[in-house]
Amino acid sequence: MEDICAAPAPKKVLPSLLLDPYAKPKRKEEELHSRKPWKKVLWRKQNYPDNYIDQSFLSGLQRNVNIQVTDFWSLVADSLPISQHLSSVMIFIAVFVGIHRKQLSCGIVGMISNVSAVGAFILWDLVLSKPCQSRSFLNYAGLIKSCILIVLTLVGLSPILMSLTKSTSEDSVWAIAVWLFLANIFFHEYSVDSIQPHVRLHNSLSTNAALSASVVLASRLDRSIHVFFFVLSAVHWFALFPIFRKYIHFYSFYADMLMTLVLIMTAYLSLYLVSSVIIAFVFLSSIFFISFVCPIWFIKLQRFKNEIHGPWDIALPKLGPNKD
Repeated sequence: MEDICAAPAPKKVLPSLLLDPYAKPKRKEEELHSRKPWKKVLWRKQNYPDNYIDQSFLSGLQRNVNIQVTDFWSLVADSLPISQHLSSVMIFIAVFVGIHRKQLSCGIVGMISNVSAVGAFILWDLVLSKPCQSRSFLNYAGLIKSCILIVLTLVGLSPILMSLTKSTSEDSVWAIAVWLFLANIFFHEYSVDSIQPHVRLHNSLSTNAALSASVVLASRLDRSIHVFFFVLSAVHWFALFPIFRKYIHFYSFYADMLMTLVLIMTAYLSLYLVSSVIIAFVFLSSIFFISFVCPIWFIKLQRFKNEIHGPWDIALPKLGPNKD
């Protein structure tokens, strides 16, 4: 009876059934520990899936590294060359309108231009060019020879230039001059990084456009001597005066500011005298917008700039002696 009522002895449980059913197999754990660290390279075959993203993937991400934070007055100072050139173009156009309406004498304008050019050259030679250490010896004889050659060339071409647009209507002449002056404004070199002039396509295009517009306007004058003085003044105003302004900019900030104010006020008064107060006010408003509103606008928009750099960027070779 005791053998019949006794409970059966428990069976021996296998060790594999006592393991956690959710535990990973021992072979996979060993594979994970034996993996080499992930590296951000494509040419190496790594024991990771193609869509694997490591925590160090964006460790080299850099944002807005090359952004230079500028203040308001620095941007206003950088806008001075734009105001100067716009004022110069407006003054030249106002002078032509005065000559065309017989309000100004072209001979007096030419004499003032020549005297101003000689005075500016003397000022440059004695004062403005001294800070430039790379200034070479100036050949005065060659300079005088070049000036005489330019003057004689203009004297010979003046009768031809006077009849250049004789068969063209005035509306077409004004339209061509406006487009050429716009090309001069848009392609002008406003950068003042260096005193030495840069031979660039857009700078040459700007000067040639202004001189071409001057020739077109000079062809509407009635005497060849007036054409000569007007084109010579254009050479002074659009070829030499921008270089003089650049030297003034490097010599003194206060002198540059004073010259800018003088040009703006001269342009405003010239437009007021030859046209109307509305056009003069539009010009002054444009200068105010460029000098004060655009810097504020630039500072506001700079907050939204998001420039991303990282090791995935294309490597830029460093050429020259400074390769470090």
